[in-house]
Amino acid sequence: MDDQQTGSQPTATNAARAGLRQGSLNLPRLAFIGLAYFSLAPVIYLNMGFMETDSGGPVMPFLFILITIAVLPTAISFAVLNNRRPSAGSGYTWLWESTYPAVGLWLGWIMITTYVVVSALYPVAFATFFNALLTYFNVTATTWTGIAGGFASILIIGYLNHNNIKLSSTVIGILMILEATFVAAVAIVIVVQGGHLGHFSGAPFNPGAATAGFSGLSLAAIFAFLSIAGVDSVAPVAEESRTPRRLIPLATILITLIAGAYWTLTSYGFAISVPVHTVAGYVTAGQITPVLPITRSYIGGWAVLVPITGFTAALASFGASLYAAGRITYAVSREGFLSRYFAGLHPRFRTPWRAEASTLVVALVFLVLISLWQGGPASAYAYLGEIFVFFVLLLYIFVNLANLVYHARFHRQDFNWFLNGFIPVAGIAIDGYVLYKGFFVSEISLPFKTGSSIVWFSLAWAVLGILWALWWARRRRLSSISLSAEV
Repeated sequence: MDDQQTGSQPTATNAARAGLRQGSLNLPRLAFIGLAYFSLAPVIYLNMGFMETDSGGPVMPFLFILITIAVLPTAISFAVLNNRRPSAGSGYTWLWESTYPAVGLWLGWIMITTYVVVSALYPVAFATFFNALLTYFNVTATTWTGIAGGFASILIIGYLNHNNIKLSSTVIGILMILEATFVAAVAIVIVVQGGHLGHFSGAPFNPGAATAGFSGLSLAAIFAFLSIAGVDSVAPVAEESRTPRRLIPLATILITLIAGAYWTLTSYGFAISVPVHTVAGYVTAGQITPVLPITRSYIGGWAVLVPITGFTAALASFGASLYAAGRITYAVSREGFLSRYFAGLHPRFRTPWRAEASTLVVALVFLVLISLWQGGPASAYAYLGEIFVFFVLLLYIFVNLANLVYHARFHRQDFNWFLNGFIPVAGIAIDGYVLYKGFFVSEISLPFKTGSSIVWFSLAWAVLGILWALWWARRRRLSSISLSAEV
């Protein structure tokens, strides 16, 4: 992280300069990637039904405010560490260098899992919107029609991400702006009309409006956290950005605040649009997203733009997630802990195309298997989303730990009680609490197929990662390895 550390800090070598193309991303492109990763429209489209039925109340705005505040300590820890040590490996690199290499290597396993799972989430989301479009035109939608749509999204993003990151990030930004503008416009229409009550209501900001009580709010908070779990989104592209020590921290805080404010404001319109029991009825009846019939009741035939913008939103989020998955896989493999094949770069664009292509293959497998197992793309989206939150919470807890330990061990003279003490401790406490309540209390009590299997599979995979890291620690002297590409 800093040249004053114990000699494990790399310099800008020729190999590093021959790696990912530096200087490709400015602040607007970083913001495009980050906000697309946050999934502005899909959060409203796909999470509304889960959040309102689980909580038993129209409390989406309250949950988004709560979760945005809760995630800020983690966002600050990412910003601090990105300023110290920008790297495509991000948390993997920071834990390796601030604690013990084996811990960092295990976190690399967790991060690869996190970003591969979130990449696999969006073909399923695309499949859900594809089926919604078929339903809108009274065409029978099945699991297999959804899989066909999801497969199309994999081909589209594979082609897009195979190109220059400047071009692909710009396209992602355009798609993201289209989706966000439409959702905001519909929310404004609903608010102007006063929703189903015909007037404004303070209930969406009142936790007491959640009839399912604290346990229901806790379960709904998982989906809220699924929304805001994107503070790490720009860290993996640090080596390709301009002045990463300045822009990556700035982009991290900026996108977190913008996304939180956007969801709070737009979700208010949808929260007052129809009674909660109507939303529950849509979900029970198998409506792919309750936003579609709600929007149709307010803007008529223009509601066809819901699945269409769902397509563009899923593609934008998919592309941004694939950046993260490709780069963390590349970062781990260039040190020899995965096949060197994944460290191969595109000969022209110097992007980790092999790692990205491998992620696309895994996404296709997940699309088919999880959709068939869970009974459709919409249920598969919920299942994969909850797995993603489990692993991203582990990542967040350990990045907060890295912020604390690095400054306590190596930069005591720069230790700031707030940024390097209170902030990471608060982040660990909040993320740990969400993990405990959301998974080891709420999910573990659900049926195996739809709930408890998420916890058991995730725990087993995390333990397998520990064994993998220990295996490498016995084969190689990890403390002698200096990680690549300080920028």
